[in-house]
Amino acid sequence: MIPADAENKYLTVEDIAAIYKVAVTQVHSWTSMEGFPPGRPAGTARTLLVRDAGAVDAWLERNFRVYWAQGQDSDNPLGLPKGGDKDLLSLADIGKLEALVIGREKPVPAATLRGYISKGTMPAPDRTPDDKKSEAGEPVVTDRRWYRATVYQWLERPRQARRPSKSGTPSAATAPASGTDEEPVVSAAQEPQSLQVRQIASKYLVSELTVRNWAKRDGFPRMLPGTKTYDTAAVDRWVRENKKRAWAAAQEQLMLEASGTAAVAPAESASTSTARPAGAKSRSRDEPRVELTLRDIAQRFDQPIQTVRSWEQVKEKRERGKVVRAAFPKPCRTARPRAWDQDEVDAWVKETRQDAWASFAGTGPALLQPLPEGHPRDLLDVDDFRVIWGNARRGEPISRTTMHSYHSRGQIPFADRTPDDELTPEVFAYHWYRETVYHFIRSRGATGDYEAR
Repeated sequence: MIPADAENKYLTVEDIAAIYKVAVTQVHSWTSMEGFPPGRPAGTARTLLVRDAGAVDAWLERNFRVYWAQGQDSDNPLGLPKGGDKDLLSLADIGKLEALVIGREKPVPAATLRGYISKGTMPAPDRTPDDKKSEAGEPVVTDRRWYRATVYQWLERPRQARRPSKSGTPSAATAPASGTDEEPVVSAAQEPQSLQVRQIASKYLVSELTVRNWAKRDGFPRMLPGTKTYDTAAVDRWVRENKKRAWAAAQEQLMLEASGTAAVAPAESASTSTARPAGAKSRSRDEPRVELTLRDIAQRFDQPIQTVRSWEQVKEKRERGKVVRAAFPKPCRTARPRAWDQDEVDAWVKETRQDAWASFAGTGPALLQPLPEGHPRDLLDVDDFRVIWGNARRGEPISRTTMHSYHSRGQIPFADRTPDDELTPEVFAYHWYRETVYHFIRSRGATGDYEAR
């Protein structure tokens, strides 16, 4: 095992936005710029893109120092000249300091600063020629002056972003010279503050019916008063916490759009339904039948679509006249897209895929031994993996040969770290993050019942 704090750290787009105090849409616009660190797949499904924290920090320091400074744990990340809080600075002094902050070679013109003052985005002068403060012992001034403390507080303010240059590369012209008077970033990833059901469905590549079913769940944000829309940030938080596959798919789509590659096709129209509580009876004759496509089933049980396709191939098996393995239900609609009766699918999953059902019903998988505690980003080798998994599911470790076979056939997640990935800390064999291993153990079927991912 390699401890989680072994040097390198990796960040998602949301992590970067939180550290540098910018909108997620601004980070997405950075990802399309030249030189921004490329993402690498992570997570159990390998659909979440993460970036090296050090590389992101270095890129921002070179190209957008003002945003870089917002993420530094330092009293003076911008390297502003030292001096007394009561030192008096002129407009010319402030223009030079503003240029230093935003990375411009020439000072910001005094006319520009005067415009900021008139708009109220820059503080008024602390000293004027007629303020009579000189009678209290302060120096006499012949023009407007600002205390150094006032200027530095203004220079270190949180800043909004401007529209990237047409070339897509950052330059001095793209860095903002002012604060609240600058226009916000405009990009393909820009989102309104509230979303309709149709917009949520489009964002997360699901059907509108799926979103309406989400809205019936506990904890889903309520509609904004007097509208038929939902708060964008609140919906994002709920989906990220409760619908991890939909969240990961949306993030991958945003990355593809930002890089200019072909967009992922939207999911086929779905007819999903909210879950019946564990142990609930089947629908009555008066209730309409709910039909599920393969994609709906995958979303319902939080499984890869390949896994559900393998379920469809399961045939009945009998021994001595007794059914020991039930066949997957036959579709109730054979026209494309094919669909299955929800109650029949639920009954089959509950009987033959107990762990998938337990995860769906919220009862959790049954483990023979508790999973050892540790940091989610600890690195586990194949021996750690086989011992933890085997003890938890069968009471004894799985053999190394079996583990290697599972890995080569795609029956366990591909290793998060490989000997040739040139990442830190260096590894000389396949390693998995502890969170990848534990998510796999908690979501998979019992031993001998695997489907390739």
